[in-house]
Amino acid sequence: MDQFVRALMAQPPLSPAEEQALARQARAGDPTARAALITSGLRSVALRARLLGLRGEELRDAVQSGSVGLIRAVDRFDPDRGVRLATYAWRWIGAEMTPAAARAVELGDNQPVTDRAETGGCDLLEGLDDVAIRVLTLRFALTDQVISPMSRQSVAEHLGLSISQVRTVEAKAMRQLRGRLANVVHRAPHQ
Repeated sequence: MDQFVRALMAQPPLSPAEEQALARQARAGDPTARAALITSGLRSVALRARLLGLRGEELRDAVQSGSVGLIRAVDRFDPDRGVRLATYAWRWIGAEMTPAAARAVELGDNQPVTDRAETGGCDLLEGLDDVAIRVLTLRFALTDQVISPMSRQSVAEHLGLSISQVRTVEAKAMRQLRGRLANVVHRAPHQ
């Protein structure tokens, strides 16, 4: 099992009284209490990912996706309803871990892929090849057509690639984007 996931699952859960107190503080706007609830809830995220039988990169992707669901649940959690956070968040966590292909609108080979930046007049992905654009669009939900970010496995299945190919394409595209960003920073006027 991944060391990070093992560490998450080894965390002791909060007592009901601690959880209620933190949840009330978080609802009142205390960012430290919110962070403590999220941190303690990561145990449930790791458990849910393990129950899906995932390993390696898929496990880490599921924990990452499930964390998004946990954060949404923490922000909506009402401690006065008599339900523990783990119980309330379980559905939110699972919804984010659901195979992303089932949550995304199909992007066929002949369908154009646009990103959010393009609608603002800046074409972030311009110059990347079509496969790189599709991988980044699906991995990071860069268009309104994709509901939420997909795991590498889901992107691979969706595009008919191997996970290794998705990882390689993603890494190369990210290096290109970082290089562009560095060039923009160097051209920026000094203050």
